[in-house]
Amino acid sequence: MLFCWTEGTQTGKPDPACFQFSGRSIMSKGCLEVITGPMFAGKTSALLRKARAFQGEMVLIKPSFDTRYGICEIKTHDGVAAAAFNLTNTDEILRSDAVGKAQAVFFDEIQFFTEPYFDGDIIACVETLTGRGQDVVCCGLDLNWKGEPFDIVSELKSVADRCVPLQARCAVCGEPAIFTYKRGGSDADIELGAGEIYEPRCARHFPFSPAYESAENADTDSKQGDLFDL
Repeated sequence: MLFCWTEGTQTGKPDPACFQFSGRSIMSKGCLEVITGPMFAGKTSALLRKARAFQGEMVLIKPSFDTRYGICEIKTHDGVAAAAFNLTNTDEILRSDAVGKAQAVFFDEIQFFTEPYFDGDIIACVETLTGRGQDVVCCGLDLNWKGEPFDIVSELKSVADRCVPLQARCAVCGEPAIFTYKRGGSDADIELGAGEIYEPRCARHFPFSPAYESAENADTDSKQGDLFDL
């Protein structure tokens, strides 16, 4: 018996809505699950847990743009790694023998599957995969460092069977964080990096949020920057 895992993966309980028997799903269409949140929320860790728990043929796919941990490897901030296909367009995905044989397809950093880093419509590609009866699990940032939504992630969430929003801990106060603050690097909208450039922030400590307490945080941000420079 095969099934599509959702949050129940962490508790050992499958989602009964996606049960499969003898390789065939009760539902003709596959399940789409979207894991979102800021950086350091554990999105890739959650993706890899689900992939390893899936009882059937599956593949992992990463964007060619993300070369932080190698070209054909997905790696968490904690160092957990897994081999993955590095594909650059929808044709490569849909024509891949490995993808075609898989009962589940897992996408890491789905927000990067767009031009100029990726050719083709990833939304249509995902719909084609689920239309084949394949389960799809995607993880990615829902907001950029300015607090603006990534269109791809927003569209996928709107058609997903299940959305899993994750939170990190604010680097300033330790409260739940849904934003990614860019404290270094360039002014580019998209720039590869990890803790040397980005950190999670709550709304009260995120400069682009209406809840940001500018007078109080001007001093806090300055002190926080000094700590990271040590």
